[in-house]
Amino acid sequence: MEPKWSILIRQYRLRHRLTQQGLALLLGVSQKTVSRWERDEDKPRPEQQGRFRDLAAEPVDFLCQSLRMSVEHSPAPRALSYYENLRLIAVSRPAIAKRPSIVNWIGSDLLPAACGILAEMRGDAALQRDIAKGEVLGVSAITRSVLRTAEHAQIGTYRTAISYFWIDGRLFSDAISAPAPRNSKLGYTALRMDELVERI
Repeated sequence: MEPKWSILIRQYRLRHRLTQQGLALLLGVSQKTVSRWERDEDKPRPEQQGRFRDLAAEPVDFLCQSLRMSVEHSPAPRALSYYENLRLIAVSRPAIAKRPSIVNWIGSDLLPAACGILAEMRGDAALQRDIAKGEVLGVSAITRSVLRTAEHAQIGTYRTAISYFWIDGRLFSDAISAPAPRNSKLGYTALRMDELVERI
């Protein structure tokens, strides 16, 4: 059965945040051609189908596996999650030493357990909108426990750097922590793209 090209092309373009013109440049066709494909008025010729298949065959699984390995072997407490529901993908050994029950959450959504600064950040509508739009590259935070788990009460104070990035249309967060003085003021600051551009 032949694939539904109009759906495949539109989904790929939206997942990768491409305009029709941007996808047209990658495939060596005009924007009007991509528009006709998406409206199902035409379909790619065989050589164009091959170019699209080559373009869509990205090594996402390899990249995600490499990220997991990087996190798991980190010398600091570190966690990698899909950002939408904070589905935990990987944690480092120091993160497990800090909070042993975290291994039970791998593959699960952390949002139901979110508390403290993490809950504040997730409730900050402007911050969440800007993260989703790619206007916030990361957050610097001073936290105590951000998850209600068995170890919640004994978690110390940590300085945490969180970075956000897109892979294959999915938003990820990578959080890495280091101990901070107990009397540090708790809170978070977003690192915004426009501020970074001004510094450069």
